[in-house]
Amino acid sequence: MSQPTPLVQPLLLQFQQLFFISKIVGVLPQDLDKFRHKNMLEKSRNGMFYMLGVLSVYVVLYNLLIYSFGEEDRTLKASQSTLTFVIGLFLTYIGLIMMATDQLTALFNQGQLGELYERIRVVDERLYREECLLDNNCIAKRIRIMLIMTFIFEISILVSTYINLVDYTQWLSLLWIVSAVPTFINTLDKIWFAVSLYALKERFEAINATLEDLVMEHEKYKTWLSGNDATTATVGNRTSDHPPQSSPPPQYDSNLEYLYKELGGIDVGSLRGSGSKNRNKVAPIAHSMNSFGESIPTPYKPQRMSTNPMINMAHESELSNATKVEEKLNNLCQVHDEICEIGKAMNGLWSYPILSLMAYGFLIFTAQLYFLYCATQFQSIPSLFRSAKNPFITVIVLVYTSGKCIYLIYLSWKTSLASKRTGISLHKCGVVADDNLLYEIVNHLSLKLLNHSVDFSACGFFTLDMETLYGVSGGITSYLIILIQFNLAAQQAKDAIQSFNSFNDTAGFVGAATEMDNESSTLYDMVTTTMMSPTY
Repeated sequence: MSQPTPLVQPLLLQFQQLFFISKIVGVLPQDLDKFRHKNMLEKSRNGMFYMLGVLSVYVVLYNLLIYSFGEEDRTLKASQSTLTFVIGLFLTYIGLIMMATDQLTALFNQGQLGELYERIRVVDERLYREECLLDNNCIAKRIRIMLIMTFIFEISILVSTYINLVDYTQWLSLLWIVSAVPTFINTLDKIWFAVSLYALKERFEAINATLEDLVMEHEKYKTWLSGNDATTATVGNRTSDHPPQSSPPPQYDSNLEYLYKELGGIDVGSLRGSGSKNRNKVAPIAHSMNSFGESIPTPYKPQRMSTNPMINMAHESELSNATKVEEKLNNLCQVHDEICEIGKAMNGLWSYPILSLMAYGFLIFTAQLYFLYCATQFQSIPSLFRSAKNPFITVIVLVYTSGKCIYLIYLSWKTSLASKRTGISLHKCGVVADDNLLYEIVNHLSLKLLNHSVDFSACGFFTLDMETLYGVSGGITSYLIILIQFNLAAQQAKDAIQSFNSFNDTAGFVGAATEMDNESSTLYDMVTTTMMSPTY
């Protein structure tokens, strides 16, 4: 028995390249065959074991990397302050912790992730029935752009650091490749979240655009009605004063020539042949297209027929009939509520990875700038942060790390704003219609929308919005200044100790020389006295 053809293409169809790369490196454990044939994310026991094995290999190789490049770290505490040593020791493993958080979270949530995208597919079908415009092709383009940028940043940091700051004459230097694994896996995981979040924002904006189209359609309809009424009144006055004559039709709109070809095969040339007398007015006709590659048939609506020989047609606005439009507004609000619930579920699935990324970004950004300062003062820095010795590589690392955090915060903020803008678009429908029944419907639905807004957070610690971004920027600046001050104090104390020790050594040498001089003088006096004493 053949399965029914789906109304819309699933969103996961745009994730094929990202899924294959994520599957190879061990970001997702879902079944590969099911995704390839059905575009679905389903649990896989083999994928789970493969992912755990890949994670174990990464942990072993990362610790081997730390051991092989740790010769500098073993002498760091003796040559530098304890603060620099402790910061380097803690931040050495924060990348590994972030990677493990991403992979273990994906392992535990593999079943819920498939259900999440299935709910998005159902929402797309409901939006399709309400003639909401969606374009999923831009999602595939975004994924490709993000993947290209990820490879460019990772390869640039890895190659430039390896060539300039690593002794590549030794074979153990090849382990430096492992240093790029945690950030690469983290970036792939965050691409999944970012693209899915962008898809939700597009669906919120599609609902808002549909409501805005209802407003524009009704405004055009009211304009057409007012123009038609004015023409009818003019014709009535002329008929009462003069014998019945053929009144000139409304002025022809040259911008709507294409509509004449679609309205019953009207000859455009004949309309132009006799000048303005044979021109007729045609009001805009609403139509819609579906971004899934199919055209949406415009539903039949009654046409107002004029007394003129030419046909004067316009769609009746949906907002002019409050009873009929109530069902559509209810459906849009229900879809809006479902998208908000999907957003909350998505935030729950990625809450711990987002928290680990924000903590990693804050600490690495601060530490990279601090180690750059240490490098300018010719101080030793941890081996895994040797990229701070080069300002150009440091800039690339900071742009790459901060770019991921800023983009996720910005996208979360924009998605939240799009969900809250639906209430504004809904109220515009009530204002433009100016109908008491429609006002009651809009007010009732607005109360529901108040509880539909969605905000994204990192495990509830802070909200992902621009205010948080401002606070993080101020925190990085403050802590960087504190670290530099501690480093200056430690260096001054170290210089004072060295000066004191040098002074003690000098004083010891002077005292020893003075004592030796005194002993020589005593010996000289004793010899002189002995030699000059009389003998009997």
